[in-house]
Amino acid sequence: MINMKKIILLFVLLSSTADLFAQLIDSVKVYRVGIFANLFLDSSFTGKNYKFANQMPKHILPGLDFVQGALIAVDSLTTKARLQVSVFDLRSADQSIVALKNNKTFDSLDLMIGAVSGNEYRMMAEIARARTIPFVSATLPNDAGVSNNPYTIIVNSTLPVHCEAIYNFIMRTHPTANILYVRKKGQQEDRLQTYFDQYNKGTTGNQLLKWKNISLTDSFTVADIHSSLDSERVNLVLCGSLDEQFGLRLAVAMNNVRKKFAVELVGMPTWDAVKELAKPEFNELPVYYSTAFHATGTAKWTSFTKTFTELTYGRPSDLAYRGYELTWHFIGLLLKYDNKLMQNLNDRSFRSFTEFDFKPILNSTSGKPDYFENKRIYILRRSSGLILRMN
Repeated sequence: MINMKKIILLFVLLSSTADLFAQLIDSVKVYRVGIFANLFLDSSFTGKNYKFANQMPKHILPGLDFVQGALIAVDSLTTKARLQVSVFDLRSADQSIVALKNNKTFDSLDLMIGAVSGNEYRMMAEIARARTIPFVSATLPNDAGVSNNPYTIIVNSTLPVHCEAIYNFIMRTHPTANILYVRKKGQQEDRLQTYFDQYNKGTTGNQLLKWKNISLTDSFTVADIHSSLDSERVNLVLCGSLDEQFGLRLAVAMNNVRKKFAVELVGMPTWDAVKELAKPEFNELPVYYSTAFHATGTAKWTSFTKTFTELTYGRPSDLAYRGYELTWHFIGLLLKYDNKLMQNLNDRSFRSFTEFDFKPILNSTSGKPDYFENKRIYILRRSSGLILRMN
């Protein structure tokens, strides 16, 4: 059954420019914040009529959940009188980035928060640099070639940062294990191995951790790995591929030998979305993976989940949590620090669910920040039907 509250929200956003809170007070500075997402409103309505009757197209949901989370955060603020928050649907003809540039919308903004990717990300990063407006990239785990841009903030950490965190976790917890680095052929896999090899070089260039490199085909079997396993030590198997099906096949293979060998499996950040690993048959196989987002176990998490469910009759997705916590965090910083926001990214006063550790990524030529990136990576362990935080 379609969620009618979400449809109503879509229509409200469509029929206005989504200026949610604009109570202007002459004696107090008003901060203008833009929330940017792909809501596909033009293609969802004909006039006032919703096109899809009793269904919700999947492509609408990510942007809608992000925006709903952001709006709950704004509605929770006690300082709304100092804010003018606008939501922009980048898939609407009159709210595309080009259209917004032409009508000078960006000229008046103090902060941009965007669930964007590709060319939209690059364009918003350039606008941030040119107009010195902090731009929070909420979802893209990539720098997309952006450089010399001290106003771009990458929250969803890039792959090298994940690899470094995974490597440090192995170094700290399993330095004497029988480590197997298992991969398949591919350019992405070559890049992953380059990252891990780089982190594993000491000051002398020698390997700090000793591991065996195993390259497999997509149709490998457990027999292709069996001879590399050690019956007298813990076998730590590191999957050097983002291919979820390859990773799942590796998990099945390791699960089949765990009664004979002590096996633990380390995967990639994409494994958070591999639902098959939550099946009971994998309960006895310890599986680790990295994530930049971990939204459980806090009072705010419980409160937000309850509020979201009451408003939408649905469970919040990760994007809803992300929309909430980033809007709460960065609007809080804006109100507290004004134009010194970029110098205070790691102020913990406005933490909701996850921790952040923003660091400047310095340009090797200019020595100036290419962007700021969140370096706080969680290592999670899935075992016995539970997900435990390891750091």
